[in-house]
Amino acid sequence: MSGTSPKQLEANRSNARRSTGPRTPAGKAHVKFNALRHGLLAKSVILPIRSRSEKRSHFDALLAQLIDELKPVGILEDMLVEKIAVSYWRLRRALRAESGEICDKIRNFRRYPYATDPATLALPSSRNTLKIVRYQNAIERQLHRAITQLQRLQEHRCLSDPAPPETPSIDTN
Repeated sequence: MSGTSPKQLEANRSNARRSTGPRTPAGKAHVKFNALRHGLLAKSVILPIRSRSEKRSHFDALLAQLIDELKPVGILEDMLVEKIAVSYWRLRRALRAESGEICDKIRNFRRYPYATDPATLALPSSRNTLKIVRYQNAIERQLHRAITQLQRLQEHRCLSDPAPPETPSIDTN
């Protein structure tokens, strides 16, 4: 039994039916990301939240560095480099989410030291943490697959388009 009287349950249901959620812009902004847990399945690469680690300029700098380092040629190689950047970005997010879950466990232990076994504090055992680890593994596979595909494309390009032989210079002195 929940300890709530039938009269209170009916009052709760009645109130819930009349609730329309936040109406003011401030209220809507406050609850905008209530459903966001870890952002690993977000459609957008950059989460629209205020965070030091989720800035468009940081992602753009990462992508520019990868383009400079991997030197893609053509749209297919460009796509793979972007896929590498996105996968790496999401992998970093997964690692932050996992460490956040562990930090939450530690905070809960400090609040309720007798309710938690200290030996389990740093182990990823909660449902959320295990889910994050699964996403992390999937993202790592995507990252490695994109890197492998890019390497194969670039090797194929180099083999099919060898550099022309150098013409010897003639010294007329």
